[in-house]
Amino acid sequence: MTSTLTRQRISRIYDRGDLLPPATSGIWQVCQGWVQLNTYMAMGEERVLGWVGPSMWLGEGLTTRHNHQMKALSRVLMTWYPLDEIRHSPKLGYALLQQKAKRLYQLEHLLSITAQKRASDRLDNLLQLLIREMGQPTAEGVRLKARLTHQDLANAIGVNRVTVTRILGEFKRQNRLFLDASKHWLVMPEESQELNIV
Repeated sequence: MTSTLTRQRISRIYDRGDLLPPATSGIWQVCQGWVQLNTYMAMGEERVLGWVGPSMWLGEGLTTRHNHQMKALSRVLMTWYPLDEIRHSPKLGYALLQQKAKRLYQLEHLLSITAQKRASDRLDNLLQLLIREMGQPTAEGVRLKARLTHQDLANAIGVNRVTVTRILGEFKRQNRLFLDASKHWLVMPEESQELNIV
């Protein structure tokens, strides 16, 4: 992790796998890369709360979970905004409100996914959510911009890693997804569903 001063703002860089320190008295804006938000349940199980990518925000007021963890899924560059500046800027305040709405959207979808009985349905619906959140259309399929491990996917849908590995194997045999040379998932979107990638 390194720190620099860019345009009179504090910026930090984290490498893939780094745990980001909790933000206090301000908000970080992700300029590059992807961050996964995790939490721990009462029995010690790790669960995914969502993902934050370019132009999205992390920090105070964006989660009520005190035991959450922020993990860099790639090389991440972030820029710091102090709370006083946000309070006095309608533009920044509006942007923060939009971020809360986006995070709520992710959480609602993750909750509805984990309510499904079949693990394969959970994983299928998670992949469709990930296409929307971080999908990049290519000639081969939709490439997920962040590298997600089998364990990351398992934590997102509330099953064990072995189950996810088995289902991914089935999906690969059905030519529904595969890994590209850089270990990013390439997903074939459902034909009946229009791509709505943001």
